[in-house]
Amino acid sequence: MNIRVNIVSNDITAVAKVILIDEKNRVLLLKRSGYVKKYSEEWDFPGGHLKENESLEAGLTREVWEETGLTVRDPSLVTIMGNIHFFKAKYDSQPIKLSSEHVAYSFLSKKDLKTNDKFQKIALMVLGEEDG
Repeated sequence: MNIRVNIVSNDITAVAKVILIDEKNRVLLLKRSGYVKKYSEEWDFPGGHLKENESLEAGLTREVWEETGLTVRDPSLVTIMGNIHFFKAKYDSQPIKLSSEHVAYSFLSKKDLKTNDKFQKIALMVLGEEDG
């Protein structure tokens, strides 16, 4: 499913995350720092909260850059879960430079993703689409 959007939101509770897929069909996950109040030390996709009047794609691009130093190219919306908008994009081997918000990163294949994790389930769905 490829949905293109250009929504401007005044709702700063909106979140944009990206499932970055590398050339080996693995997805990038970031491990949150222990000092972060919400979801401390959990694995998550790059992305975060939009700023007021920021489009989903602009917010996604900014958040991913702040967290990893990566430039997201041609993201496409794949699904929405509550206030979280999930995009997919290709990872093009740029060096990853984590901010203090995260302590580690990993690329996981389909066999490494957990079907009982609500976010990782989305990655499995996206990887399934990439296969077919």
